[in-house]
Amino acid sequence: MEFLLNGSKSLRQVLIPDEERLVCALGCFDGVHIGHRALIREVLSDRNGLTGAVWTFSEPLAKPFIEKVEDRLHILSELGVKYAVCESYEKVKDMSAMAFLEYLYSKLGVRRIVCGTDFRFGKDREGDVEFIKQNAPDIGMEVTVIEPVYADIGGERVKASSTTIRSFISEGKMREADVLLGRRFSVTGVVVSGNNLGRTIQVPTLNQRFEKGRIIPKHGVYETVCVADSIRYPAITNVGTRPTVSGGSTEINCETHIIGQKLDLYGSIVSVEFYDYVREEKKFDSLQALRDQIEKDIAQSVSSFRKRF
Repeated sequence: MEFLLNGSKSLRQVLIPDEERLVCALGCFDGVHIGHRALIREVLSDRNGLTGAVWTFSEPLAKPFIEKVEDRLHILSELGVKYAVCESYEKVKDMSAMAFLEYLYSKLGVRRIVCGTDFRFGKDREGDVEFIKQNAPDIGMEVTVIEPVYADIGGERVKASSTTIRSFISEGKMREADVLLGRRFSVTGVVVSGNNLGRTIQVPTLNQRFEKGRIIPKHGVYETVCVADSIRYPAITNVGTRPTVSGGSTEINCETHIIGQKLDLYGSIVSVEFYDYVREEKKFDSLQALRDQIEKDIAQSVSSFRKRF
């Protein structure tokens, strides 16, 4: 499947013109983190008249995933990539490494490959960067290999990788994850109906669901920003099973309280950006105890937001 990315707010499936010649970044691009962005910058800096593109999979391979493929494509579009070629794993998993390179050249019009040092491909992952360097030029393709990208986190040099980002998110280390992502980790989706308990304790919340298979932040309360209709609101968000009121349910919820606002957003698509982990989720002895703790969480978050914004 070939998608036209830039120049269109919505992804549009197209056939890449036969005469189009591509400079193509190869990879899964889960999270489209700062390492991936280094590949994209190289693709977009090409001065040989080639059109910038990415080759990736049409479904997430790693579980849990950071971003679903559609969201990855939207981010790539915002970065300026024109085409994305999305292939199913089943279609290419038995293709030899050489056959894959020939496919890129003859079927997709790729004339220059851009990839990271750890890119593997072909049946049984037989192809690697050295294979590309040795064989792609014979077919007619140039090759550019981008070295790993590192970031300073707490005085430590950390390599940007989807695996490391997943680990940070699952540990509630959102600032660290954001450094490697190059943006805020967020949950975007339709506001769904809840049990309206928040309104009964004067702390109304909007409820969202995590996509099946997506990475879920460590359970607990976070300082967040809710983006609705392009307006940014300070908020607090609870991720977890709501043990005080769930009655033993294990369903994981993303519940957000917009501080100082009473908005009816049911059915709307909103984004919740995660900033800092506040505390662990816990079961309280009463609804009043829960409300008292939420008020403390709000006060702490308001103080943080005043410093941040």
